[in-house]
Amino acid sequence: MKCLNLGCGLDKREDCVNLDARKDVNPDVVWDLEKLPLPFKDEEFDEIIARDVIEHITFHKTEALLKELYRILKHGGRIYIQVPDLEAIAKKVIFNPDFCYGDLCGWKAISFWVYGAQDYPENTHKAGFTIPTLKRLLESIGFVVEDIHNDGGTNIQCWARKP
Repeated sequence: MKCLNLGCGLDKREDCVNLDARKDVNPDVVWDLEKLPLPFKDEEFDEIIARDVIEHITFHKTEALLKELYRILKHGGRIYIQVPDLEAIAKKVIFNPDFCYGDLCGWKAISFWVYGAQDYPENTHKAGFTIPTLKRLLESIGFVVEDIHNDGGTNIQCWARKP
């Protein structure tokens, strides 16, 4: 089984091709996901992991990237996506505006969740999703959404398949 781990950062996986825009994390492939097409053949991967990465792509290019991921995924292959859940974040903000996330409280916690940690240039959020909007987007591309849910906190977790 061939796996692609997008935006791997320091979470490199031995059983995957690890891709990241940053050379300093020593990925297998250094690539900016906003530069398409990706350097892979049609239907090359059985599985794609996109954990905490899609939100870092400008919303103008998000759909094109997902179409590209569909292209390189084998028929019957699966993609895992984890992105911030803007509905869950909005509820936290509305019902408890002084909440804390670690040492970040109030507006700083909101800014972290909505705009990313911003601790290096690529770590800024540029696209946002709710469960219904992510599901519709994936289905419009051709994916079959097998499971999509909130993780109990502020993330959407989704498994989808290319039929």
